[in-house]
Amino acid sequence: MTRLILLTEYGFADVVAAPLRAAAPDLDVRIAATLADLESGLDGAAPVRIVSFGSGVIVPPALLARVGAGAYNFHPGPPAYPGIFPSVFALYDGAGDFGVTLHEMTAEIDAGPIVAVAEFPIAQGWDRLGLDTASFTALMTLLERSAKRLTDLQTPLTHTTHTWSAPRRTRKDFNALCHLPDDVTPEEFARRYRAVGEGPDHALTFTRFGRSFRLQSRGGDVVRGGQPVKT
Repeated sequence: MTRLILLTEYGFADVVAAPLRAAAPDLDVRIAATLADLESGLDGAAPVRIVSFGSGVIVPPALLARVGAGAYNFHPGPPAYPGIFPSVFALYDGAGDFGVTLHEMTAEIDAGPIVAVAEFPIAQGWDRLGLDTASFTALMTLLERSAKRLTDLQTPLTHTTHTWSAPRRTRKDFNALCHLPDDVTPEEFARRYRAVGEGPDHALTFTRFGRSFRLQSRGGDVVRGGQPVKT
């Protein structure tokens, strides 16, 4: 039995799965939110294709080796921003343009051949929530545009001439950006605040008197997988 496993969060799985199911109504499309879900979905099917969208699960090489129809990831940033939280680093850099990327999954994160890129300008007033919301819209548009190819498990997706063009950002890089230096200027604070924002999983911090302090979230919208949700 052929099968497509959609690796995503349960919270918006139905929305993400809809274009794939519409493109191939007879294809077995399974939802996986965890590594255990993914392993279970690989059993008893061949060939299998993995499509990852808004998921924090890292697929280990051993599982990638079991996939007969390829594995593809929707990265919420352009090729110039591989790695974690691309919107944060683009805003901090003052980038004028952003985008999203569809690429093959390999053992190295955000390093596989690029299948498609969709770019758009960053509006001057956007903060992290604004950019991540626009990114989710662009990701959904790219998914809808690519659904026919993704659900054709007999045909690998063709590569573009785009290449990853910067070092991959890590959690360590993000944590360093979040921690305010003692001599931070108002300009640097504003730059980091725009990029990092406030939320349950991301906030600026600073150290005084041997204690670490975290900027209190004001509540409201946060972003998971590029999609704004209520806390």
